[in-house]
Amino acid sequence: MELRNLLVEQRDRIVCVTINRPERLNAFDADTIAEFVDVFSAYRDDPDQWCMIVTGAGDRAFSTGMDVKDRARTAKEPETPDVTGWRPAAEIMRSIHKPFIAAVNGYCVGGGWHLVADSDIVIASENASFFDTHVNIGYISGVESAGLAFKMPLGVVMRMVMEGRRFRVTAQQAYQWGLVSEVTPPSELMAKAQEIARHIVEEAAPLAVQGSKKAILGALDRGLHDGLDYAWSVLPEVAHTEDLREGPLAFAEKRPPRFKGR
Repeated sequence: MELRNLLVEQRDRIVCVTINRPERLNAFDADTIAEFVDVFSAYRDDPDQWCMIVTGAGDRAFSTGMDVKDRARTAKEPETPDVTGWRPAAEIMRSIHKPFIAAVNGYCVGGGWHLVADSDIVIASENASFFDTHVNIGYISGVESAGLAFKMPLGVVMRMVMEGRRFRVTAQQAYQWGLVSEVTPPSELMAKAQEIARHIVEEAAPLAVQGSKKAILGALDRGLHDGLDYAWSVLPEVAHTEDLREGPLAFAEKRPPRFKGR
């Protein structure tokens, strides 16, 4: 598929995806979602892509979620609009054990929460602002907010959902409440995202990174007792890999490891 709404740049093993609809505050229309499906599928299947950064073009918005004007224009049955448009992209993203970094600049609103909730590392610029408008236009805020409830206090998520556009979380509050792990000046946001990605692809064994994510998220899905059993079951998945032999050898030889992802 020819990409019109997403900019994709790969440097070494890092893929940077930029939502490129700044005139619509990087909102998703049907074409944008289809492009995300293709880009996420390529990331899942390409052994040379080890880490993905997702951000938004411009300095006004990371993403304002669903393009409401586009949905109103294209809906054939306004009484029963399609409320699951993002689901194909979300399900692919959640199935991938490779790391995602969200670099949030400006507004992160409504459906834009999907990308934040499903990313493994979230950083934000000082001008970032998080709020939800689902209930203001008659939509249930269910999936994205459920994801955020695993990352920040439930009471805050509930207030964001129920008070809608009237309750806005600043970047500093998002940091204090655990949604983001670092706040940067706007001019330094992407440099920090790239730095984090380089630490992952240059110094960490990719299969170990993916296995760690699989174990942690799988454990959270199962609860404490069954989750710990599940995490133990994942550990042997790297037992016979070249990377597991390379890591201790490089340490003993006092040199940087040369991981290959196999």
